[in-house]
Amino acid sequence: MCFSPLFVTSLHPWLCLPDSFNRHPNRTIPCFGALFSQLPLNTSQQQKQLDMSNRSVVAAMSGTTCGASEPGCVWKAGVSIRYDITSRHAFWWEQHFPRWEMHTFRVFQRFVRPGAVVLDAGGWIGSTALWLAERARKVVVLEPGDRAFEELLLHVAQNPTRRSRLSLLRAALGPKRGLVQMTNRGDSADQVGVFDRQEGILSSVFGINDLLYAFPELEDVSFIKIDVEGSERDIIPAMTDFLRRKRPVMLLSIHPHALMDDELSKLIGELRALCPQLYSFHWNMSRWWLRDFQFTYRQIVAMPEVADPADDALCTWEPLPADALQVDDE
Repeated sequence: MCFSPLFVTSLHPWLCLPDSFNRHPNRTIPCFGALFSQLPLNTSQQQKQLDMSNRSVVAAMSGTTCGASEPGCVWKAGVSIRYDITSRHAFWWEQHFPRWEMHTFRVFQRFVRPGAVVLDAGGWIGSTALWLAERARKVVVLEPGDRAFEELLLHVAQNPTRRSRLSLLRAALGPKRGLVQMTNRGDSADQVGVFDRQEGILSSVFGINDLLYAFPELEDVSFIKIDVEGSERDIIPAMTDFLRRKRPVMLLSIHPHALMDDELSKLIGELRALCPQLYSFHWNMSRWWLRDFQFTYRQIVAMPEVADPADDALCTWEPLPADALQVDDE
């Protein structure tokens, strides 16, 4: 019997869909057992990869900082993060992640306090969630893509001390609960609502009220990160009442390549009406600065595999100084 995991939480290790919902009958994913047992064990090569992954988990348990020349461990904004060295994006973790989206992690350092509850919508392979789980009390992570979610599980397994603080959901955040078509390439640019004849899948969608029912901790949410490749046009209006009630700091990536001009204008208008303070980011004199939100409307010729050409908006409920993101360099 083969199951496809939907939830992974500290309280309910696996909540599974029945066989009839399994979209990959030839890729067995066990519902129960250690998180690092996510690879199908049907070839000697895959068994070797799993053995290497297990050894990495043992190494990760030995300390919280990266050892000298330790494989599968990187330092990011004051936090050590371990990744699965057999994964598809292992090279990206090693070569690109240490300098990737530095302004995003400046925001995390500024606003994610110890003991915070965080919602990470668009978790991809754990590039933000694993950092957030070092500081926050609970991080609820949504990632709808099958390939990305399976790789996310591999990297979470390498960071066992953060496991209890992560709740993972293989689903998209949307206006209401349902199902949606999406791409499934496993890169950071997968989109819901897009039909892909070659690699498309059907993914679950959860609205904010569904998430509150599944994860009551979100009643105390103080920080939200949303990076959903265009779905922000549907999510923001559906979450407006929730956001006004809870008043979390929100970091939102806006993707012009995925939006029509009228959708983009409407979204920006909704953000300006929602957020008492709306900022964008400016790099100057080797520092990240905040400024009143300005959208660049940048044009993209081609979508790179792991780069995210989005304009980020920071929504806060109190004014901030321009140098709010200046912290000591790690």
